[in-house]
Amino acid sequence: MNTDRYLYALDDHPPLALSLLYAVQWAVIVFPAFVIAAKIVAQAMGLPPSSETRFLQMTLLCSGLGTLFQTLWGHRYPLVEGPSTAHLLTFVSLSPLGLGAVQGASLAASLCLAAASATGILRPLLRLFTPNVVGVILMLIAFSLLPHLIPPMLGLDSQHTDASMPVLTVSLALVLLMAVMGHRLRGLWKTCHIALGLLLGTVVFAFFGRILWAPVFAAPWLSLPRPWTSFSPQWRGDAFMAFLLTYVAIAVNSMGSMQGIAAVTDTARLNVALRRGLLTTGISGMVCALFGVVGSVSYSTGPGVVLASRVASRFPLAWCGLLITAAAFLPKLAAALTLIPPAVVASALCVAMAGQFGAGLSVIAAGRTLAARDYFVVGIPVLVGTLLAFLPQSFIVSLTGIGRIFLGNGLVSGIVLVMFLEHCVFIQAKRERHP
Repeated sequence: MNTDRYLYALDDHPPLALSLLYAVQWAVIVFPAFVIAAKIVAQAMGLPPSSETRFLQMTLLCSGLGTLFQTLWGHRYPLVEGPSTAHLLTFVSLSPLGLGAVQGASLAASLCLAAASATGILRPLLRLFTPNVVGVILMLIAFSLLPHLIPPMLGLDSQHTDASMPVLTVSLALVLLMAVMGHRLRGLWKTCHIALGLLLGTVVFAFFGRILWAPVFAAPWLSLPRPWTSFSPQWRGDAFMAFLLTYVAIAVNSMGSMQGIAAVTDTARLNVALRRGLLTTGISGMVCALFGVVGSVSYSTGPGVVLASRVASRFPLAWCGLLITAAAFLPKLAAALTLIPPAVVASALCVAMAGQFGAGLSVIAAGRTLAARDYFVVGIPVLVGTLLAFLPQSFIVSLTGIGRIFLGNGLVSGIVLVMFLEHCVFIQAKRERHP
């Protein structure tokens, strides 16, 4: 690693005061992701404000501990752990089956990832993840969320049953504003553009009367999340298959994050980091299943923050994990974070997913000329997966077994389809192009 461009290298220990300052900076950057996960799950499962606050608290606890263990023992890179969008999609799509089915399937799938990482059998399977497959997964994660973003951006919720043009206008304006800030701002401000957009959007919607202050006033300053867990796993083979494919996407996402941060810090430890990082991700997924929250993944924002701050040390991330964990026991803070209106959260997610879509395109097209087969291998799964994401919920509920899992989850269907097209249908054409 070229240490000249960093104030603190990967294994350096900054002074405690600076470490805490850097830790707070990281926490501010990643908090929007925690709020987004809590809001979407609360909306899908119809959770009351108290349960939504508890869900956010447990998300903070699992993410904070995951960050702490990853930076000190797992991949040992400056990466924050947080709710996985891929896991979130499957969590929401399976929520009609009940929390028990979600917990059981998620626990079994995360156990498979941990076992595959520990035994080393995962590495040969990585050859199946060609640029086309990885790119489609990244794009489908973005597109499969669209049906969940439309109602909040129209202002539709339990208290508002009519679409609101002012809410839609403000939501779209926030999307544009956050995108411009992400492009125009420099330094550390650039990494906080989503947090700034969430703050501004919340202030604007406060004038619309769409913020409920009562949960904040009612929440105590300090308490334990209650209940700690309502772990009642149920085995469903169809749900397990959906989560198994979801953890394939999580593994791809984690590997991409580790490879990205290794490129700007230290590539020498990458091979060990991949094995230990994925093992820790699997164990973290088991813990998340126990508490009934969305499984975590290593976020890809690390390289940008490291390059902007010139601090590559992983130890401020460990302090960040401790801060996030501590926040789980401050219900008033958790309740305040859930004040952010769903429309604002949806706008922020639009911006984040736009970046993910661009990353998918860059992975597919990087360093090669696309052939005719690539258009079908990429285009068909993206279109079919997105189409399935918009199927009416009443139709999905009427299905049973495997049909509900694959037709009700565009991400899972897209992964299966792109694998089939890439390695089965168009395999001969691929060999002809690369003799």
